Amino acid sequence: MRIRLDVTLGVVVLADVLRVFLPSLITLFGRAGSTPAELMGLYALGWFAAAFLTVPLARLVPAPRIALGAGILLLSARAALQLTGGGSPQLYLASAGLLAGLAWLVATAMAAGDARPAMAGVAAGLAASTVIHATLDGVDLMWRAGPVPWLLLAIELALFAVFLARSRTPAPAPAPAPAPAGEGSPAVSPGAADVGRPEETAGGPRAWLLVGPALLLWGLYTGNGAYAQSTVDAPGWVAAVVAGFAVLSLLPAVPPWRWHPLVPGAVLVASAAAFALLHPAIGGIHGVSPQALIAAQALGQLSLVACLAHTAASPSPASRGPGAPARRGLAAAGGMLLFVVLVFAYYAAYDLYLPNDWVPIAAALLVAALSLPGASRLAGRVGSSRLAGGAGWRTPAAAVAAAAASAALVASAPLWRGPVPAWEPAGEGLRVAAYNIRMGYGESGRLSLDRQADALRELRPHVVVLSEADRGWLLNGGHDDVRLIAERLGMRFVWAPAADEVWGDAVLTNLPVTSVRNHVLVRGGPTGAQALEVGLRWRGRDVTLIGTHLQPPPGWRELDQVEQLAGIVREAAKDRPVVLAGDLNIEPADPAWKVLLDSGLTDPIAPVRPFRTIPGGSPEQIDHVLVTPGFTGRDHANPDVDHSDHRPIAITLVPVK
Repeated sequence: MRIRLDVTLGVVVLADVLRVFLPSLITLFGRAGSTPAELMGLYALGWFAAAFLTVPLARLVPAPRIALGAGILLLSARAALQLTGGGSPQLYLASAGLLAGLAWLVATAMAAGDARPAMAGVAAGLAASTVIHATLDGVDLMWRAGPVPWLLLAIELALFAVFLARSRTPAPAPAPAPAPAGEGSPAVSPGAADVGRPEETAGGPRAWLLVGPALLLWGLYTGNGAYAQSTVDAPGWVAAVVAGFAVLSLLPAVPPWRWHPLVPGAVLVASAAAFALLHPAIGGIHGVSPQALIAAQALGQLSLVACLAHTAASPSPASRGPGAPARRGLAAAGGMLLFVVLVFAYYAAYDLYLPNDWVPIAAALLVAALSLPGASRLAGRVGSSRLAGGAGWRTPAAAVAAAAASAALVASAPLWRGPVPAWEPAGEGLRVAAYNIRMGYGESGRLSLDRQADALRELRPHVVVLSEADRGWLLNGGHDDVRLIAERLGMRFVWAPAADEVWGDAVLTNLPVTSVRNHVLVRGGPTGAQALEVGLRWRGRDVTLIGTHLQPPPGWRELDQVEQLAGIVREAAKDRPVVLAGDLNIEPADPAWKVLLDSGLTDPIAPVRPFRTIPGGSPEQIDHVLVTPGFTGRDHANPDVDHSDHRPIAITLVPVK
């Protein structure tokens, strides 16, 4: 059994485009929350629904030609994306590239008789994308400038082009078996679908339907190195382990491949439940070992690929007959439609105040159910001959060696990291900065974590409060904002989860940390809110810093959240000075502002107001640094940079003598 390398490389390129399309949808089309989630969903849904048109098009143009043409458009769009500077060209090129990739996938499904080599290609593509993404430390080639990213991208696209062209030449196959009586001509041209071959009984539409849900589970957690790193805050080896297991999952000798398909299906569902329900950081079941979650993630990847293999190898009556190519194409398009529906069910839940824990569990249940053999075969074991070599590894030793090499590559060569420029915090006073980083994306929709870190370095802070940070969300491209910025600044960080364990705020500092306490605030806006209370030692003086990103109801109609924060400030201020910083979403004239000042806080920025905190000409002043009496402020800064939809702000707090 061979791997379809054209499918492998196509999946890698399609995943690249998805990691541009999804954040562009949020930052450019959605303007980071100013566009209703329902409208963003309809925009995305339109592109995925358009992929269904590939099926009727195949009545006019042979499916292999559609796959070739759509593949060329996919790689052309990906190359063009590297040239864009963001904005509308990025959004629409990513959208067009996504549609081309979906059409390529649907046409490939229609032109594939035996699903086993194609599903091996899908699994290998996900594994390769995991290794590449982790090696790049979550910052894809798309977001990098200079000749090296172009060279690496050219190699990737050239390989895809070569194997895409070769895919038009069918591999040697057994002589066609006679078609069953009463069956007519295929719906696509002869040679396009391998109609009539014995292998056509394997896999069929079920296998192609699984591609979308498998892509979702892989992006959410099984192949997400940034999510793994955020779980244990270990920057190197955890992503390497994830990459190694992604490659090892291609080995048929791994037990789930050989066991009854109920076993990998059950393991996959259990791992999805662990991802969805066991949140050791906030609001979930406490006492869960992070290492146990990493193990669940690794087992999830193994079982996910095993389920794909079982599905591809299982007999499928729907894979026979003249309508089989169309059924496969519809299944592939339907699976990807499920992908986008489930993505929005998961992430839009934060805007729509709905639970989303069921999404990964439902996707895993679907994959597990479709991987089972037919009812007549449920009691029997799937023959090992069907799975032998299913992913192309000839020996276990080769798979283990490849997995070890991938892990070593990820551990030793994260290409985003570079030397940390030497710098020192301000010489006098306690320098405090706050920055809402918008998941690391600038106003142009381009990932700008390095520029955000550089802007903060220029402010020379002792302590930084970051807001709107994610640590591995598929929707935002699967990178760890907090760790990447902290490493570029050479600072340590304290993480403060809010919406979930990988979305929230952080405090970065190199001052001694004496205590940490995280307060979950009452529900206000969509992504939850917290107040991170960090005890710091500065020049022999104990100071409490509270970093937060308030999520108010419209117009601050209810003041519950800010009143709770004011109570936290009063309690902390009993024995030491308190600094409150972050995106408070409060204007100085709002009723909520008075609540904070009544808690004993003062406004050291008041002498220089208006103090704009949004890039450009916006008059908004919603990012603040407040302090209890005993400090005055100087050296105020709010540079007008567009590396986020907020400006970084900073102030030096000087004790009153």
